[in-house]
Amino acid sequence: MIEQKCKLDFLLGIDVGLTGTKLGCGEGGCGACTVMISYFDEQSKRSVHHAINACLAPLYSVEGMHVITVEGIGNSQHGLHPIQESLAQAHGSQCGFCTPGFVMSMYALLRSSGEPPTEEQIEESLAGNLCRCTGYRPILDAFRVFAKTDDLLYTKTSLESNSAGELICPSSGKPCSCGKGTANRRDDSVCVKQYSPVLYNKIDGSLFVEKELIFPPELILRKNMPLCLHGFGGVKWYRPLKLQHVLDLKSRYPDAKLVVGNTEVGIETKFKNAQYQVLISVTHVPELNILSMNENGLDIGASVRLTLLQQFLRKVIMQHPVEETSSSKAILRQLKWFAGNQIKNVASIGGNICTASPISDLNPLWMAAGAIMRIMNCKGNVRTIPAKEFFLGYRKVDLANDEVLLSVFLPWTRSLEFVKEFKQAHRREDDIALVNAGMRVLLKQDCGSWEVSDVSIIYGGVAAVSLIASKTESFLIKKKWDNNLLQGALKILQEDIVLTEDAPGGMIEFRKSLILSFFFKFFSWVTNEMYEKGSFNEGLHGKHLSAIQAYSRPQTSGIQSYDLTRHETAVGQPAIHLSSKLQVTGEAEYIDDMPHPPQALHAALVLSKRAHARILSIDDTMAKSSPGFVGLFLYRDIPGSNKIGVILKDEELFASEIVTCVGQVVGVVVADTHDNAKIASNKVHIEYEDLPAILSIREAVRSCSFYPNTERWLMKGDVELCFKSGECDKIIEGEVQVGGQEHFYLEPNSSLIWPVDGGNEVHMVSSTQCPQYHQECVAHVLGLPLAKVVCKTKRIGGGFGGKESRSAFIAAAASVPSYLLRRPVKIILDRDTDMMITGQRHSFLGKYKVGFTTAGEVLALDLQLYNNGGNSIDLSLAVLERAMFHSDNVYDVPNMRVRGQVCYTNFPSNTAFRGFGGPQGMLIAENWIQRIAMELQRSPEEIRELNFHNEGSMLHYGMLLQSCTLSQLWDELKTSCDFVKARAIVNHFNVHNRWRKRGVAMVPTKFGISFTTKHMNQAGALVQVYTDGTVLVTHGGVEMGQGLHTKVAQIAASAFNIPLSSVFISDTSTDKVPNASPTAASASSDLYGAAVLDACEQIKARMQCIAATKTHSSFAELVRACYLERIDLSAHGFYITPNIGFNWKVGKGTPFNYFTYGAAFAEVEIDTLTGDFYTREADIIMDLGHSLNPAIDVGQIEGAFVQGLGWIALEELKWGDADHKWIRPGHLYTSGPGTYKIPTANDIPVKFKVSLLKGVQNPKAIHSSKAVGEPPFFLASAVLFAIKDAIVAARAEEGYHDWFPLDNPATPERIRMACIDDFTKQVASHNFHPKLSV
Repeated sequence: MIEQKCKLDFLLGIDVGLTGTKLGCGEGGCGACTVMISYFDEQSKRSVHHAINACLAPLYSVEGMHVITVEGIGNSQHGLHPIQESLAQAHGSQCGFCTPGFVMSMYALLRSSGEPPTEEQIEESLAGNLCRCTGYRPILDAFRVFAKTDDLLYTKTSLESNSAGELICPSSGKPCSCGKGTANRRDDSVCVKQYSPVLYNKIDGSLFVEKELIFPPELILRKNMPLCLHGFGGVKWYRPLKLQHVLDLKSRYPDAKLVVGNTEVGIETKFKNAQYQVLISVTHVPELNILSMNENGLDIGASVRLTLLQQFLRKVIMQHPVEETSSSKAILRQLKWFAGNQIKNVASIGGNICTASPISDLNPLWMAAGAIMRIMNCKGNVRTIPAKEFFLGYRKVDLANDEVLLSVFLPWTRSLEFVKEFKQAHRREDDIALVNAGMRVLLKQDCGSWEVSDVSIIYGGVAAVSLIASKTESFLIKKKWDNNLLQGALKILQEDIVLTEDAPGGMIEFRKSLILSFFFKFFSWVTNEMYEKGSFNEGLHGKHLSAIQAYSRPQTSGIQSYDLTRHETAVGQPAIHLSSKLQVTGEAEYIDDMPHPPQALHAALVLSKRAHARILSIDDTMAKSSPGFVGLFLYRDIPGSNKIGVILKDEELFASEIVTCVGQVVGVVVADTHDNAKIASNKVHIEYEDLPAILSIREAVRSCSFYPNTERWLMKGDVELCFKSGECDKIIEGEVQVGGQEHFYLEPNSSLIWPVDGGNEVHMVSSTQCPQYHQECVAHVLGLPLAKVVCKTKRIGGGFGGKESRSAFIAAAASVPSYLLRRPVKIILDRDTDMMITGQRHSFLGKYKVGFTTAGEVLALDLQLYNNGGNSIDLSLAVLERAMFHSDNVYDVPNMRVRGQVCYTNFPSNTAFRGFGGPQGMLIAENWIQRIAMELQRSPEEIRELNFHNEGSMLHYGMLLQSCTLSQLWDELKTSCDFVKARAIVNHFNVHNRWRKRGVAMVPTKFGISFTTKHMNQAGALVQVYTDGTVLVTHGGVEMGQGLHTKVAQIAASAFNIPLSSVFISDTSTDKVPNASPTAASASSDLYGAAVLDACEQIKARMQCIAATKTHSSFAELVRACYLERIDLSAHGFYITPNIGFNWKVGKGTPFNYFTYGAAFAEVEIDTLTGDFYTREADIIMDLGHSLNPAIDVGQIEGAFVQGLGWIALEELKWGDADHKWIRPGHLYTSGPGTYKIPTANDIPVKFKVSLLKGVQNPKAIHSSKAVGEPPFFLASAVLFAIKDAIVAARAEEGYHDWFPLDNPATPERIRMACIDDFTKQVASHNFHPKLSV
């Protein structure tokens, strides 16, 4: 028996017990579940290797194949594979949850390549893998050593030297420090670490087969057989080997679904609850896998995978005349951005066509290119139909129930026939289109002029089906190819393709502009092609060539520069993450990897589907009859209190009478499996009576919907007097909207809870940043004392603040059935559920009034801040307070008034996120700084520098600024990026390019270190020294990829002057270190490092009398001697941050221990016609004092910057509100990687430089170090302001020089619509402001 939903990842994790294949999203969007499959191809007579997503691969689809997981290529016991070793040594693994997927993508690339891959191929192979921690640069560096650039470098086991005796890097071919095994030097141009090249034959398995898993010979000898499997509920799955068998099955089961890669069906069954009783896998049918060519064109079988099509088209293009392959080139270019390799390796041409998605990237091209569909019915009759006529409506094609698509015939293009593809998405790589198009034109000469003989204009993303611009096509026929044709076509296109205001997907004006921009690009491209062929006397003006310039990204390069300040054996060393070797092999365990205890149940939450409503009734009749159902638990079943909250107990664990947001927990279902629990929870029927909902900050302000006692104010000087005094030459007012952001940690929220001693105690392991709050919340809900509840956390797969407070209610919900049933319960949230219910970064609305002089000196600022708290207060007030503290960023404003309030809205409670309100406050500040610059027609960098804080400045909350390195950082950055030269080069580029513009910006930051709630600035640790000289450390902090355990271990190792390998960090547990504060606020290394040092010093003091004899040759001998003298070798350390505190009643105090400073330079290039952009360069300098571990700190900077890049440019949350009426009220549209786009490796800066300020100390933290986790995040705003700088240049072309708003994220929509030109003027006013959910 088979289960239709049983996927390969389930088998590997549950049945086989392998831990390396992670489930990150369940929809093939993150790559965490990547494995390699191998099979013997009968046609080519060779083994074929592919990376695939195990979460989408039905178990039965890999029958007869060799499946290799990350555990299969290397492990910590028997040795790491070179890929794993390189990634670990390059610091390419932080939280580690995504790491096995990256390893397997790279491994599959090497195994499938006939020769060492290029750097471009390596970067492309990672398109389907997401990482939220590292910023990708170290991953690319780790894998770059497998790219061959010089054959000689890969023929010997040691590095060669040049004539000067310098070692040559196999990656760059240039002199470097590869192979010396040394850490970084003081020379800024030297990388942190480089790695020796790896012999390619060690990787591809042609040699050293005892280390490499070869393709099993028995699978070569094995013959494929037709399969028929029967599953639960009458599901049938067939795998025929012949076309006739397919036709027979279709005759017997007309409604049967044909599948190849399951990339669409898998999504439909998981997220749309689609049910297919009969599935026919056509992967092994030879007639459907043909790839052939003849004198008329190409014949492409319906089952051909996209990767094979890519390979085939490359050969075709090389072998045939240029005029015949215009269509082939267009399809090949479009396939590059179609999806990640894991999807393209299994998805088929026929599947993409017959799905008939209105945003299919390929269907507009098939239609435009004149492709012919070959169709066969069950009787064997074949008919053909043009692609233009094949698509009938939304996901509907001209294919009867008794018919199958055989193949697609793609005709050769003719002389002077041009085919071009277009696509614009939120993210360039692995993203669905917002609008795409396929266009074709055939030009012929008539009476001395070139006229349109044949044409096809097809758009996707503008209707329920790929749409033919038929009126435009008719207009173009017989028209002369000139500017009159262009203007006429643009006018008719607006009548031809109509988007209504309520069209699904929104962004109406932007999509209308893309319709025009794409045609303009096509016209320009054809004109230039004709000119280059000598058919036109005139081509494009040099300045306008930028309209057709294709996106071309050089390979990423990075430089990391820092000093090493060593302290004893370990502190200051760039040691790798302690768990990195377990993470690269998949041996590092997370909650979902833990073996299920006997009688364990799985929990799924019953969630509200209304934003604000009264619960009328709850019917669980259908749920009770669901397979595996054990029980439904509601508010009345809670043994203790139903009221929870991290600060105020203002939310219910299970809603009793009223629901206040979509996704609020109403109850919890437990069943025998995760899927059965989820199915049963969806069958719980709830009747509601809708109530009015508040769905934005503006609605909350209009309704005075604020949380009580959340109004805050800070004041310095006299704002009103300054405004009235006449000192200010100019006074401006404005608003800034700041968008939210999803945490998108790769490991979803997870907990495993079990009763001990018949329920007298409760233990749990949770993916949380705050085990203490899990302990407290569960104890409160169950009515137990804290001493009887234990929470442990080994490691978590990313947190970023999202698991600080909002993870606790999930564990508490699961604890209720566990306690009442006396059985273990595991709860793992699906990605869409996690994103919907756990809250995000707070959106903000800032209203400012600022006065300044004509010289640019800011004299007065009046600022009102509002943040969107959601339906419970959670940490929103503390987030608002930090935003207010940081609302000056680094600027000395003599008169300031900052007021703030937390808005109550009917959204899930928003929560902590890296920066904790600081970035929002600073972003608002940088907006008014940039506006002042535009008002004065000065450079924003000048205005920034003019108003800098200095040593001894008094901040607007009464704190004196000490050890301020801001000016030093700024000057070093100006020199490092050569800002004056960079500005001149950008200006020159902009003058000579009309449709592509570049921009530059420099942005500083000052981030306060400490929890702003005083009592949280405490930490405990337990250090135990064993008689063999090893040390066990337990502390209250949680390892979530930031390297906390590694740094703490370094501190302990240096304290005892022993090797780092002699120190082990145990899991974080509430029964070892009680009352621990959350791992947050960037302060954990300061706090727990100091607590560990305190414990170590206590032990050393006790050992001193024995050590003074100096008769011991090793630390182990000394420990043994102390033990024999009955000296206590265990100590509890404790630390509190001194001299901090703040009084909100008077608005004065010292909320921070110190500040971390930084500055960043960014250069970007935008396509003004589409809004596409990329970051050409980023240069970051941070003051981190004497770094405890510079390699880890650099990783934190890069990771924070790229995460910040997502916040300011890519990641847009779309909620059902007044501005997004096409989304159901209160619902989150962007609830998974399919719709919510975090940066990929393709989005990071092409040149990525990170430097640590040298020669500075910090007397206020351990070993003179500084905190690093949050401070770099805001520096990504340099990219936002560089984008704005580029837009300023674009607007100047049309004579617009006034200030304009640019909200974050600066998505293609916002960039494009800000670049006013003739196309945008036809669809929107010049002051059009795209909508944003705040």
